[in-house]
Amino acid sequence: MNNQAVPLRRIVPARLAGFVGPVVRDDDGIIEAMAARHASWNPAQLVNRLPLTARLYESVWRVRSLGLLAGRPFPVGEELAELAAALQPALDGGGVVLDVACSEGLYGRHLAHGGAEVVLIDHSRPFLRRALQRCAAEGIDGRVDAVRALAAHLPFADGSVDAAVMGGSLNEIGDEAAALAEMVRVLRPGGRLFCMSLVPADAGPARLAQLLAAPNGIRFPTAARTVAWLGSSMRLVEERCDGIVLRITAEKLADRPSSGPGPDAG
Repeated sequence: MNNQAVPLRRIVPARLAGFVGPVVRDDDGIIEAMAARHASWNPAQLVNRLPLTARLYESVWRVRSLGLLAGRPFPVGEELAELAAALQPALDGGGVVLDVACSEGLYGRHLAHGGAEVVLIDHSRPFLRRALQRCAAEGIDGRVDAVRALAAHLPFADGSVDAAVMGGSLNEIGDEAAALAEMVRVLRPGGRLFCMSLVPADAGPARLAQLLAAPNGIRFPTAARTVAWLGSSMRLVEERCDGIVLRITAEKLADRPSSGPGPDAG
């Protein structure tokens, strides 16, 4: 019997080569990595744990929301094209991507169709179950894994992935700085981060809606603060904002450790 150690990349898919912990799946195929941690108890996060939310989120709200919030027509196709273009230098048709706080995996599914190996990460089991069902229906389940974990505690080694993305979840995650710092930490040098989030509205109905959303745990950091949270190990590649819809692309610098969240800047 050969007792020689086998390189990890030969016994698990490439997308899990940087995973920290045992790869143990439940009956739905989800890898459990929450340990003793739990997500924020704010109302927004509690609603995300409901099966009904998982069934309706993408088809009812997500596909329409950016057009309402950007103040111009903003179809999902345009958003996904921005995402793919932002990550192309790091992926070049392949590579490993973490879709953090993925909901139904909108970003991850699109990147998997483009050839990436994707890990969908969320604390909500109903969302992960729904995301895997969508992947199976689209014929990309062989390129995707689902991990139940918190954005602020990603179960991946330093520098182990090519890209990390988050689409619209930063505002309700509870610890934005920690989540972005974790995304930065797991990126390899030259890896890319893409994040879509909502910034504060100046006035009018949008501002009133944001004030009403605050008690539910939904927060709206400024663009400057969001960029500062990336820390000095990241180079800002592009920043776009339409209405209150912010998109940030950043790249991990070579040979510089992640410094964690930067100063409060907004």
